[in-house]
Amino acid sequence: MLNFLKYVLLSNLLAAGAVWVGHKFFEQPFSVSGDVLFYMFALQWALAGIVWNGGKESQSFDGDRAAIKAASMLSDHEIEAGKQRDIKANYHFGFTFFLSGLFPLFACILLSVFN
Repeated sequence: MLNFLKYVLLSNLLAAGAVWVGHKFFEQPFSVSGDVLFYMFALQWALAGIVWNGGKESQSFDGDRAAIKAASMLSDHEIEAGKQRDIKANYHFGFTFFLSGLFPLFACILLSVFN
């Protein structure tokens, strides 16, 4: 749980830094408002959408000869176990990005309701 909280804090700080750099690039004043929190949420959920493989849509294109030869030397069980491990890692990473993006979303909603 502590590692998850560290990850949420770090990803939100990095998202805030990326939004701050974007504001400096477009020469906009930076203040913590609903817009900044929304951009933090959108950035994290966009990254989650990129890395979050649902599993069945994940494809591996082994078109080169070296990959085909290496795959023929392994058993099908080892290949499937590796694919399942990769799918699980992508799912976990995307899901934690998704959960990390919920905090700026809720803060953005609270700011819009109480302002």
